[in-house]
Amino acid sequence: MPKTKKRTKLSDYFPDIDEWPNEWMGVDEDLEIGRGLLGFFTPFIQLLIDEGYAKKTIDTHGSNLNILGGEIIERLNGTDEDNRKLSPKDLILHYVDEEGGPFLSFWDPHDITEYRKLMAYAATCRKFLKFMTRENAGTSAAP
Repeated sequence: MPKTKKRTKLSDYFPDIDEWPNEWMGVDEDLEIGRGLLGFFTPFIQLLIDEGYAKKTIDTHGSNLNILGGEIIERLNGTDEDNRKLSPKDLILHYVDEEGGPFLSFWDPHDITEYRKLMAYAATCRKFLKFMTRENAGTSAAP
């Protein structure tokens, strides 16, 4: 049986991760904000990899962070325009709390499949919040 290559880098899981801010962008100024958000997402995902989490778990958390980044940017382009003055870290702390992330209006909680995805998204957000609020969190991430 051939040995499979052990995944140890972020790019092994998400080769397009650097493109996420471009995908989230609605207006030009979103790109810098998106890159700032990504600066916090990447060390979190790398920590999961380093701690030996299963591939499926890492994929799920990464995909949910991609959704979170898109949702934050979408809100900044909608009713939350005033929050653009917040730093990426403060945006995360504004939108993510102990219950999870911002509710995703495009998911129907009455659909059991979508409800499960919403619960997984909320779990990712809670885990990410713990990462963000631990001592010295995000000191190496983008401002």
